[in-house]
Amino acid sequence: MWVVVPTAVKEVMSRSYQNLDHIVVATPDLAGTVAAFEAATGVAPELGGVHPDFGTRNHLVTFGGGAYLEIIGLDPGAEVTDARRVFNLHRVTEPKVSTFAIHPADPQAAIDAARALDVDLGELSDGRRRDTAGTMLTWRLTSPLSAEETGVIPFLIDWGETPSPADTVGAAAELVDFAVLHPDPAWVEARYAALGTEVDVRPADQPSLTLTVAGPSGTWTIG
Repeated sequence: MWVVVPTAVKEVMSRSYQNLDHIVVATPDLAGTVAAFEAATGVAPELGGVHPDFGTRNHLVTFGGGAYLEIIGLDPGAEVTDARRVFNLHRVTEPKVSTFAIHPADPQAAIDAARALDVDLGELSDGRRRDTAGTMLTWRLTSPLSAEETGVIPFLIDWGETPSPADTVGAAAELVDFAVLHPDPAWVEARYAALGTEVDVRPADQPSLTLTVAGPSGTWTIG
């Protein structure tokens, strides 16, 4: 579920999330979720582009510091089978924090370290999308949600020579809080340490992720 708080935020958390690349919000109604984000925060997420291989499109907001928010949904003009819908978008019924990506300095070493703890992220493969100017952007990444569908295990991304959207997107907001909820926080934290990342992990009955973002008009919380 998502909640909007249309009041100015006087104090926000300021912290660094080690090697965080981006947080993914998957939605069945991309336009509606983008509008809700803008109404709550006063920040209009910027159109990123389309992913021709997966039949999706996204809107982006930078947090600065090398991290950003991706709001992603199905592209109504694409003809791609459900089997290839990333982030399980063919099954998403409401906006949710699907998962997140990290950019470790040595992605292959992180993959190997995760496997040593029985977490299989898969191999790095090529990703691409066209930006609003029609330029094809490329990167390498592991398959999202391949380790487990709850999204608490991140996927890896390597931008290579392509600039990260965190550095090119004009829409900017503040990452107030990002946390993973899980019945066994110690299990999750051990895997994060092996991957070279650090995210708050809080005890909960079921695995999930939660996010709060702030802008000049207020905050937007999802999860």
